[in-house]
Amino acid sequence: MLSMPSMRTILTTILLALALGCGPGATSRTLPQDYAGPVRAPSTYRADFAIDHQITAVHAEGSDTFRALLEKRGDALVMVALGPHGSRAFTLAQEGDAEPRFESQLPRELPFPPRFMLVDVHRTWLFGLDAARADGAHTDEITTATGPEILDETWADGRLLARSFAREGVEGVIRITYEGGLSPDPSAPPPTRVELDNGWFGYRLVMENITRSPL
Repeated sequence: MLSMPSMRTILTTILLALALGCGPGATSRTLPQDYAGPVRAPSTYRADFAIDHQITAVHAEGSDTFRALLEKRGDALVMVALGPHGSRAFTLAQEGDAEPRFESQLPRELPFPPRFMLVDVHRTWLFGLDAARADGAHTDEITTATGPEILDETWADGRLLARSFAREGVEGVIRITYEGGLSPDPSAPPPTRVELDNGWFGYRLVMENITRSPL
C-alpha cells in the first residue's frame, strides 16, 4: 500500500509563518506538478464567484485559524491568505492549464508544493459542481494526473451535502461535508460550515463565516 507524507509538519510550518506575519520581500516561482487531484483549467467551470471565509486547520499539534479569500473569474483562480493583521501572507494563482504561481510574503519557504492547497480548493469548491445532481448517492470514477479516484457524493434538494475521494492502494479517504449543502449557483446561500477531513495526510480544515457571491 502506498504511503502518503505526513502533513503535520507542513501545517505547523505554514500556520506558524502566518502567525509571525509577512516578511519584507515577496518570492515567486512556478510550482512542480508533483501532486495531482481533480484540477482543471478554471474556465472549465462556468460559474464565476468570490468566497471570503475563515479556515481553522486542525492537526496533531492543535489548531490554528486564518482568513482566506478565493476568487474564480473566467480562466483565472486566485487564493489570498491573510495574516493576523489583515496583511497579505501569500497568493496562489492558477491561469488556464499553466502551472500555478505562488507569491509569498512569509518569512520562510513552505515545506511542500503550494499546489497541494490548489487541489483542496478544486475538491471543495469547483470539481463536478457545474450543475445539481439528482437526490441521493452517486459514485463515479474520475481521472487525475496520478491515476483514477473514486468520487462518492450525496445530494438533496439541489445541494451537495457530502463527498469523498478515494484512491486504490492509498490508505484513507478525503471527506468533505457541507452543513446546509452547497448549491452550484453562487448566488444561493452558502453552507454554514464546510469540513475537509484529509485522511491521506492527517489534517482537517474547518471553513466557517462563509460568504459567497457571483461575479
